[in-house]
Amino acid sequence: MPWSSPQEEAGGTCRATSLPAGASPPGSLKTLSPGLAGPLPPAPAAPPPSGQSPRRSPAPRPRSRPALAPPGPALQPRALRSPPAVGNAMELGLAGRRALVTGAGKGIGRSTVRALHAAGVQVVAVSRTQGDLDSLARECPGVEPVCVDLGDWEATERALGGVGPVDLLVNNAAVALLQPFLEVTKEASPFDVNLRAVIQVSQIVARGLIARGAPGSIVNVSSQASQRALTNHGVYCECASCTPPHPQPAAGPHLQSLLTGATKGAMDMLTKVMALELGPHKIRVNTVNPTVVMTPMGKANWSDPLKAKTMLDRIPLGRFAEVQDVVDAILFLLSDCSSMTTGSAVPVDGGFLAT
Repeated sequence: MPWSSPQEEAGGTCRATSLPAGASPPGSLKTLSPGLAGPLPPAPAAPPPSGQSPRRSPAPRPRSRPALAPPGPALQPRALRSPPAVGNAMELGLAGRRALVTGAGKGIGRSTVRALHAAGVQVVAVSRTQGDLDSLARECPGVEPVCVDLGDWEATERALGGVGPVDLLVNNAAVALLQPFLEVTKEASPFDVNLRAVIQVSQIVARGLIARGAPGSIVNVSSQASQRALTNHGVYCECASCTPPHPQPAAGPHLQSLLTGATKGAMDMLTKVMALELGPHKIRVNTVNPTVVMTPMGKANWSDPLKAKTMLDRIPLGRFAEVQDVVDAILFLLSDCSSMTTGSAVPVDGGFLAT
């Protein structure tokens, strides 16, 4: 019968080929190996001669199983493996980009600058403390320091209005003060830095990205307190990345470190709105929401075991966050590894919000 090869049909030419009687075209089940086409059914056994009983085949001997090899490195528990270097440029693909980090003088902001610098990112470091910027520039040569008080709208516009192209933004700056709701005053409002500065700096960066037609990523440093009400956190925060504008009152056991109230809750919703409006321009916006972080200020505020116990009892992992825990989450959200993530709040809280 005529037969045409699949290759000829795919190429648009069908050529009929005559086959000998009883022959099968190549690729048919008869020509496939037993492993592919499956074994052929056994031929039926011939009936025994009359007067004889059929012979029984011996029972198959049980096969001994080979000894299992000891588990190799790939089967070890995850806890025994070395964690990946999140800050590695090979891992995240951040090298060659330009980032702006606010609150870069201390704590989470400073560590974020160091990690980005190590990953080959050109970093603009913003802080209101010149001494912190000077030491950071010595530690990370090539970092561009900008000294400005982000609570001053006009000064911020002058300092950052001509900052140039920025691909990545980390809004980390905040002011810290714990105050009961009934004692909050107009003059002491933290919204200038904790929220309004986030809007202003993000506008500057986003407008530049849109003008260039370039994608970008914005990460706002929020808190677990944005999603959980805490005593004396109606407005302010005692945040490991914050700078206290005034002397701090003695903190009782109910006061939390790295926790914020209304300003961080507002930041979380602002992040969602920004993600909605900037998404069509390929600009992603997310928050990280840490628990207590062991910065120098965090360690000082939580050195009392009784005070620390009030928070640790609510954290399933039983420990506070290290600075690197938060930095790793920030770098992940800045990178293309999170290219489908926007408008999200990423907890770095050891399970606090799950309790």
